[in-house]
Amino acid sequence: MIICDTREKENKRVLRYFEAHKIPYIEKKLDTGDYMVSERMDITIDRKKNLGELLKNMCSPDKSRFWREIRRSQKEGIKFIILCEHGGPYKTIKDVVGYKDKYSKVSGRELMNRMYAAHMAYDVEFLFCDKRSTAKKIVELLGYDGHD
Repeated sequence: MIICDTREKENKRVLRYFEAHKIPYIEKKLDTGDYMVSERMDITIDRKKNLGELLKNMCSPDKSRFWREIRRSQKEGIKFIILCEHGGPYKTIKDVVGYKDKYSKVSGRELMNRMYAAHMAYDVEFLFCDKRSTAKKIVELLGYDGHD
């Protein structure tokens, strides 16, 4: 069964996919990430709606909560995957170098460097997809096989 964090926002599209494909899920508070499989709590997926949200989490003055979550995952032996729904030209971390956020002075290069730092120090994996494929990608990444 897939566990969806109760604090996850704007996830109706993901839950509709689960329901349409008869994928059982429950909503419950998770300490790390937004999605996990109840039988295999060693992988978590943290969904980001775009690079702007990721930039805010990683580079803003209020970034400490996000970094604590990453460190907690590593300490507990949980693989932390960030799935960014930005789509378009962003397929890898290095593509982020060209990103420009209209609400922030942080450059794409700085965000890319923070992403690489999280990857190197905490083995955080950064993946990108478009919004239409998010739910399917979550199921694949969690290795959910359809059994409770």
